[in-house]
Amino acid sequence: MRINKLVINNFGIYYGRNEFLFGNKNDRSNIILIGGENGSGKTTFLSAIKLAIYGPLFLGYKSINNKYMEYIRDKVNIYAIAEGINKASIEIEFTIRNHGEQEYYKVIREWKIVKDSLKEYVQISKNNLILNERETEEFYHFLRRYLPPSLFDFFFFDGEKVQQYVLDSQFELNLKEAFMTLFNLDLFDILRDDLFKYLKQENVFANLTEEQRQYTQIEHDLRNQENVINRLEKRIAELKEKLKDTHVRIQELEREFSNHGGMIAREREELNNKIFSMEQEKKQISEKIREITASLLPFVITKKLVQQTITHLENEERVQKYEMLKDELGKEALPRLLKSLSHKFHITDKDGKEASSSFMNEMSTQLFNLLKPVGINIDRFQMIHGMTKEQKHAMYELFQSVQQFNGKDIDRYFLRMEQLTHEIYNARKQIEHSLKDDVLREIVSRLSEENRLHEQIKHEIESNEIKLVQAKKFYNDLVNQKEKAAKRVHKAQKDGNIFELCQKLNIVLTRYQEIQIKKYLGTVETYFLQMFNSLMRKGQFLNSFKIDPYTFELIMLNHTNSPVFKHSLSAGETQIFFLSLLWALLKASKQQIPLVLDTLFGRLDHTHKENLINRYLPIAGNQVIILSTNTEIDEYYYQKIKPYIQQEFLLSFNRETNQVEINHNYFFQKVRN
Repeated sequence: MRINKLVINNFGIYYGRNEFLFGNKNDRSNIILIGGENGSGKTTFLSAIKLAIYGPLFLGYKSINNKYMEYIRDKVNIYAIAEGINKASIEIEFTIRNHGEQEYYKVIREWKIVKDSLKEYVQISKNNLILNERETEEFYHFLRRYLPPSLFDFFFFDGEKVQQYVLDSQFELNLKEAFMTLFNLDLFDILRDDLFKYLKQENVFANLTEEQRQYTQIEHDLRNQENVINRLEKRIAELKEKLKDTHVRIQELEREFSNHGGMIAREREELNNKIFSMEQEKKQISEKIREITASLLPFVITKKLVQQTITHLENEERVQKYEMLKDELGKEALPRLLKSLSHKFHITDKDGKEASSSFMNEMSTQLFNLLKPVGINIDRFQMIHGMTKEQKHAMYELFQSVQQFNGKDIDRYFLRMEQLTHEIYNARKQIEHSLKDDVLREIVSRLSEENRLHEQIKHEIESNEIKLVQAKKFYNDLVNQKEKAAKRVHKAQKDGNIFELCQKLNIVLTRYQEIQIKKYLGTVETYFLQMFNSLMRKGQFLNSFKIDPYTFELIMLNHTNSPVFKHSLSAGETQIFFLSLLWALLKASKQQIPLVLDTLFGRLDHTHKENLINRYLPIAGNQVIILSTNTEIDEYYYQKIKPYIQQEFLLSFNRETNQVEINHNYFFQKVRN
C-alpha cells in the first residue's frame, strides 16, 4: 500500500482545505518527513489517514453508531462551525497491489451537520470508477482481509510507547496476528471454515454437521494445547533451576562483600528501599504538578473570564425563572385570580368610573416589573450557554477550585522535590562511600548483575505460571467439550466416508499451515538477527533469535548463549528491537505497508541514531512517514537523513488565522519555490 494524497477539510485542528501530496519513490528517497512543534497537527494527520480508510473500524466499531458520530462531531473544526460552515471531510488516495496488479483507490468521507443531526457520506473509487453499493461492500471485505486496522496499528511506531507495547502480555498475540495476516497464513483457517460451511449448506449430516465440525476442531485444539502446556512446564522448571543458582551466587557475593568490610547487605537494602520510596514520592509530586498545570492553571490565569461565565450562568438562571414565572402567571393564573376578585370587589378609578379591566392590566404590569431580575436588561439579554444541570454543577465546582487555588501549594511541591533530590543524592553517596576499594566495587557490580538477572527470571516464571494456569483451564474445557461432542456424533446417523474425509482434510490443512508458519518464521528470524545486530552499538549483541511457532514467544540468546529477556533491554534497545522486527516482517513477507515512525530518535544515543539513518531508514520500506520536532531531528541529523527524503512538510499553527500552515520544507530547509 502507498498513500498518494491526503486532503483534510475542517477536521480537528485543520481549518479549511489542507492538502498533502506525496510523490513516488525514486532512487533512494522513501521518507516523508513531517515536522512540527507539539500541537501543530501531527497526531490529527495520522488519525485522518486511518479514519478516512476505515471509518467506524478506526474506533473498533463494525458500523456507524452514536459513539462514532459523537467522536466525529467533536472533531469538526470549531472555527468552521463559528463561520457557519456545516461540513467537514477527509479525502485519501492510495495504491494497493492486488494479485500483481496496481489498483488505485480514492475514498472521500464527508460529514454534514443538518440542524442538530450529523450525517456521513462516503464515496469510493477504484481506478477512477465510482463503486456501487455491492462493490463498496466487497472493497471493505478486501480491506479487512488485506490490511485490517490491527495490522496498520502494528506498523505504527511510537518511540514514547514502544517499550510498554513490547512488554505488554498481549504482544505475542499481536505479533502472531500480524504475522498470519502478512503471510496469508490465516487463509487456512478461512478454508477450514469454508469447508464446514459447505458441509452445512449441503446438509450432508443434517443437524449434526455443526457437532462434527466442533469435534474435529476440538481435537486439533487439544493437540496444540498439549504442546503449549508441555513447553510452559519445561520452561518453568528450567527457570526455577536458574533462580536457585542465582540465589546461591547472590548469597556468596553478599558474604564476600561483608568480609571485605563493605556496608552489610541489610543496610544497603534499606538505603535502596529508601531511595526507591523517595523516587516514587518525587514521581507522585511531579504528577500532581502536571495535573494542576494541565487542568486548573489555565483557568486560574483566566480567572476573570471564568468569573464572567459564572455571572452569566447565574443571570441565565434568574432570567429563566422570571420567564417561567411570567409565563405561568400571565397566561392563566393571574388573569383568573384578578377576574375572580373583580366579582367580589367593585373597583373604580379616581373619577368613580368602573376600572376592573384597567386595574387588572396595571396590576399585571406592576407585578412583572417588580419580579424582573435587577441589573439585567431582559429585552437585550441573550442565552449563551444553555448548560444542563450537571454541566452547571461542574462549572461551579471549577470556579470554586479556581477561587481556592493557592500558588503556595506548588511552591511547597517544588520545595519538597528539591529536598527529596538532596536526600536521594546523600543516600547514594552513602552507598558509594562504603565501596573502599576496587575489590568491593567489583563485587557490587557482580552483585547488581546477579540481582537484575534474579528479578528477570522471577518475572518470567510468574508470567509463564499465569499462562500455564490459563492453558490448563482451556485444556480441561476442551476435554469436556470433546466428550460431549463424541457422544453426539456417536449417536447420530452419518455418512462415515464424508465425515472421515473432512477430518483428514482438516488435519492436512492444519499440518500444512504449521509447516508454512515454521518456514516463514525462519526467514523472519534470519532477517531480524541481521538487522538487529547491525543497528546495535554493541555489535554482535545476539547469537540466536527464535519465535515459537505455537505461542510466538521470543527466545533470544547473546554471544555467550545466555538468555536475553525483553525486560532486560533498555528503552533505546527496545526501540531497536521493535524496528528490526517490523523490518524483518515486511522484508520476509514482501508486503508494502506504510511505516509510520513517531518520536523515532527520542530515546536513542548518537551511535544508534547514526546506525538507523545509515542502515535502516533507506531500506525500511517503500514509504516511511516520520513525524518529528526540531529537537528530535535537529539540523545535524536532518542533513544526514536528507538524501533519503522524498517529501517534506512543516506544520505550524497560525493563531491569528486559526489555521495550520503547511510548508514544503523542514525546520532547517528553505521554502522551495
